[in-house]
Amino acid sequence: MASKEELIQRWDSFLQKIEVRFNESLGHAEEACHEQLVATAYEYDTVMRSWSGMKAQVHVLIEKIDEVWAGKVAPEMETLGDFAHDEGNKAYDLSHKLLYSLEDFQRKLEGELSQKFYDHAIQVANKKASCSQCNADLEIKKDIFRAQYISCTFCNTVNTIAPETKFIKIGWGIVDHIAALKTTDQYKAMTAAEEAIRAYRGKAPASFWTDYYTVYNTYWSAYFTERMALNTDLKERYDSDMARKHKEFENFKEIQTK
Repeated sequence: MASKEELIQRWDSFLQKIEVRFNESLGHAEEACHEQLVATAYEYDTVMRSWSGMKAQVHVLIEKIDEVWAGKVAPEMETLGDFAHDEGNKAYDLSHKLLYSLEDFQRKLEGELSQKFYDHAIQVANKKASCSQCNADLEIKKDIFRAQYISCTFCNTVNTIAPETKFIKIGWGIVDHIAALKTTDQYKAMTAAEEAIRAYRGKAPASFWTDYYTVYNTYWSAYFTERMALNTDLKERYDSDMARKHKEFENFKEIQTK
């Protein structure tokens, strides 16, 4: 039978290998997704389906930590003493570390892919559109992702311009991911404040809630502002979006302070 030191060494080695495989998997996923976006002529949804499959495999890898701990390592350690609890904390800590890393990675990956898609699809707006009546050039607006009604400056004819599908898609999800990437620092500040509150298990000091509310509003205001800069149709939703987030904050606070 292995000694306590040998079991701990094997357990540490296993956890290290899991983390190495995790980082390698994300590296391969990032490279594959960027390559596929170009190879498929910027079929964004196809790339997202591929990423979904890769992410599922990463989740399986993370879940293996608890499976190996509960099914093999813990029973062996428990026969040799009372040190299993501390070693079990290593499983918990690494699992949560990798889950948070995966979330950060996905935010960055989707933001970068969306920016690359945006840079490609926005070129549609640079193509010439012509008046249906006099054939004069028309200018397509680059921050409206739907059918546009453009008046000709020469003959006053109102033209209906229906942009290509990829251009329209920018306004659905793509701008969200770009805005999320651009506000990463504010997001991290918000989540750190939220985690600090959760750590108190319903008994966080009032100052923690004040700090959290400040960074919460800062993040969501920055996020919605970045979206509006890309898609002007979203400007009319800013107030309702912020009101919705305020309500979500109050609901979270109510749950945490019960």
